[in-house]
Amino acid sequence: MGARTRANVAIGAKILAALCGGLVAISARQAPVVKPLDETALREHTGVYQWGPNAFVYLQMWDEFSGFGKPQLVAFDESGDVRTLYPTDGNQFFTGPGAALSASVESRIAFQRDSAHRIVSLTWQHEGAAPRTAKRVEIETREDVRFTNRDVQLTGRLIAPSAGGRHPAIVLIHGSGAENRDYLLPWARFLIRHGIAVLGYDKRGVGESTGDWNAATYEDLAGDAVAAVEYLKTRRDIDAAQIGLLGISQAGWIMPLAAVRSKDVALLISISGAGVTPAETTIDQARNEMTMTGMPAAAVADIVALMRLQYDFARTGNGWEAYAAARKSLVARMGGAPPETAFPSTPEHPQWQVIKRTYFYDPMPTLRQLTVPTLAMWGELDNNIVADKNKPAWDMALKAAGNRDYTLVVIPRANHAMLEATVGSNAEVKSLRRFAPSYFTTIQGWLGKHVRGVAAHSLHRRIDIATAVP
Repeated sequence: MGARTRANVAIGAKILAALCGGLVAISARQAPVVKPLDETALREHTGVYQWGPNAFVYLQMWDEFSGFGKPQLVAFDESGDVRTLYPTDGNQFFTGPGAALSASVESRIAFQRDSAHRIVSLTWQHEGAAPRTAKRVEIETREDVRFTNRDVQLTGRLIAPSAGGRHPAIVLIHGSGAENRDYLLPWARFLIRHGIAVLGYDKRGVGESTGDWNAATYEDLAGDAVAAVEYLKTRRDIDAAQIGLLGISQAGWIMPLAAVRSKDVALLISISGAGVTPAETTIDQARNEMTMTGMPAAAVADIVALMRLQYDFARTGNGWEAYAAARKSLVARMGGAPPETAFPSTPEHPQWQVIKRTYFYDPMPTLRQLTVPTLAMWGELDNNIVADKNKPAWDMALKAAGNRDYTLVVIPRANHAMLEATVGSNAEVKSLRRFAPSYFTTIQGWLGKHVRGVAAHSLHRRIDIATAVP
């Protein structure tokens, strides 16, 4: 999200930034003053807060809106609402009218501390409305864990219900980019207080994990997912017969590989997963995003044609002259060269190896072997993993696999990240307000039928953290 939906195929955003000139900045007219706080100070506010019976909000560090390695404090309410908290001093914050807007104040948040200076509650007051208070609660256990996939050591965190016993578990599988153990929590954290443990791990080469995700194949990353499942099987507090995978975007290529490889994967939940190659999804996103910016159709067609020449050369090693000539023509029209990682200028550039390694992966042969219970969801307004193309591809493959238990759903008004959107463009992401409501209820209903001990009724009260009153 932020300047792009980070789970998208990464090169698509680089192309768009180069060709479309980036996003128009939101006006800072009368913007409130944000007081910088270091990450340690911000992390002190993270945790679970409870508004009342069956109503919770989770605060965590997240860098999706601000860029890799620049985490912000973000609130994820179980109602679906998402807001970045901007500090004005150590215990005072404000939010804007969208997920990551700081140009105006929608709500003010104050944190209360006890005599030992520990944060015990927060008060959330929408402008012109009565304040609401949420108490900080301890309903989870958190344990840092380590496991290995051959010579790669992976580190992560297992978050489990505080109640004892053996729990079903979900392993969170990354999208593209340098994602850490906490990145995918917003899509799954609501499950923990309903009896499901969640394991998130630092992608290889991120955080405390060794290796290099940039040099990894999808098969390598699938091996990391299998290693996480194998680790969970060794734990007495995890039900080894009920370990599933949940992931977004790129994970749609990785999770089926892991589920076909390992008989111990009990279920699979794919969010915005593709049924076509990464090269095709990158072209889809570039075409759709450029069109949404108002770029002339002829220019869009020329750029897409250049992308196809690029991929033809990467795949076959032939056609350099045609690609170079088209690139030269584009540079002349732009008045400058695009980034090398978008359109390399020499046949020796290392970006060609990245493209060769991952962009031509065909998911269909693996999907035709996927027989575990599967829930796959797409956003109606996703401009990258287009629902009308990818849902039928999954359907055809899973039928061919003889999979007798799969559910394919298009979430109304959702974008790539399952945020409730208007058009689905990158430019609108920071102004969006919440996850699409049926995202949560779809997962809850499906898990209620596939995991013992999980109720099939909705977990979510429709409370808007911006406007609700006690």
